[in-house]
Amino acid sequence: MRLALISLSTEVSAGDGPVGMLPLFDATIVERQVRSVRNMGAEKIIFLSPAMHSGLLQYTDSLIQQDIDVEIARNVSDLGQYASAEDDLIFLSDGIFPDQSIEEHLSNQSGELIYVVVNAEEYADFERIDLGHRWLGIALVKADRLSEISQIPDDWDIGSALLRTAVQSECRREVLSDDDLQSDAVTQVLNADTAMTYQNRRLGKLRLSKQNLLDRLVSWPLMRKALPILWKRPESKKYLGIGSIVTALSAIALAVLDWPVVALVFLLIGSVSMQMRNRISLFSTRNENYGPISLFFCLMAAIVLTVSVLRMSPAGALVGDMTVLMLFFGNLWMVHSAPDNLRLNWIRPDISLILIIFIVASGFGFFSIGLYFAALLCLAYLVVAHNGRWSLSVPQNSSK
Repeated sequence: MRLALISLSTEVSAGDGPVGMLPLFDATIVERQVRSVRNMGAEKIIFLSPAMHSGLLQYTDSLIQQDIDVEIARNVSDLGQYASAEDDLIFLSDGIFPDQSIEEHLSNQSGELIYVVVNAEEYADFERIDLGHRWLGIALVKADRLSEISQIPDDWDIGSALLRTAVQSECRREVLSDDDLQSDAVTQVLNADTAMTYQNRRLGKLRLSKQNLLDRLVSWPLMRKALPILWKRPESKKYLGIGSIVTALSAIALAVLDWPVVALVFLLIGSVSMQMRNRISLFSTRNENYGPISLFFCLMAAIVLTVSVLRMSPAGALVGDMTVLMLFFGNLWMVHSAPDNLRLNWIRPDISLILIIFIVASGFGFFSIGLYFAALLCLAYLVVAHNGRWSLSVPQNSSK
C-alpha cells in the first residue's frame, strides 16, 4: 500500500494553526497537498500535527465523509500503527507541494527517491543535505524507515529524520534545475505573503480558453484583480451565485413590467457575476458540481430574452422574431459546446457579448436588428469553425 505523510508541524504563529491551513486560492494549502498525494496514488493519508487544531479536525472529518482514509498522528510513535514494512511512504514537508509533472513521475516510481536542488543562497529556505544539495521537502521512501527513527525525541523534526536515513542509505536524488523552480515545479508556501505572491504569479501565467476579445481585454483583466480578494472570503462564491440568480429574477420582473432594456442590463450584471463565480474555482482542489446553478441562470436568461422579444417586436414581425430567437438559442448552445478554436476565439459569442449587442440595439430602438445580428454571428462562427475543421480533415489527392 502507498501511504502519504503530510507535515503540519510548523505553525504560522503561536496558536494560529499550522502553515498548511493557510488559504490558497479558494481552498487551503493542505487541500492542495491532499490532492497532490492522491494523484500520486496514496491510499491512506496521515497528517503529522503535534497539536490538534480545530480547523484541521474539521477538515479531517470532511475527508472521512468523502470516504478518504485519513488519520492524524502527533509523533513518530503514533505513525508506527498505520504503516507496515512493505508500504511506500510519500512525504510532503510543511507548505510544500509539487506540480503535475512530479506527481506523474512519483505515481510511477517504485524505488526510493528524494527531490533536491543545488545548494545556493536563493534556496536557503530549504533544508541543506550536504555541500552540494538542499532537500525540497518531497520524498518517496519505504515505510520501514519509520522504525529506524522511532526513538527520536518528540521535539525532533520527523521529516528531517526520515531524510537523514534516506541520505545515509544513498537514496537516489532527483535534482531540479533553477528553471524548474522558477516554473513552480515545487512550491513552498510558509506564510500569507508567499501565498499571495504564488497566487498572483499563477494568475499572471494563466491563459484561458474560449476567450473573445471583450473577455480578453476587459472582463478578464478586471476579474484577475478581484480574484485574490475573493479568495480571502470563503463565502464569496455563494454570494456571487445568489447575486446572479437575484439579478436574473429581477430582470424577468423588469421585462414583464415592460422595461426590457433595463432588464437586459440587469441580466448582463448577473452574467458577469456568474462568470466571476465560476472563475473563483480556476485552481480549485474541490470536486463540487456547480452546473445546475449555471444552467438555472441560463434558463432565466432565456426567459428574459423571450419576454423582451414579446414586448419589443412589432405585431407583424413577432412570429419571425420568435423563430429567429429559437434558432439563436440553438446556435448559441452549439457555440458554447464547440471545442476551443484559437483562430476564431476573438469573435466567439458568449452571453456577455450577446447581451451587449442586445442592449446597444435596444437603446437605439432596433432590438430586432440586434437579435438578427446575434443569431447571424453565432451561425457565422459555427460555419467558419466547422469549415476550418472539415478542410483540415479532407485528404489531399497526390498528383501522379
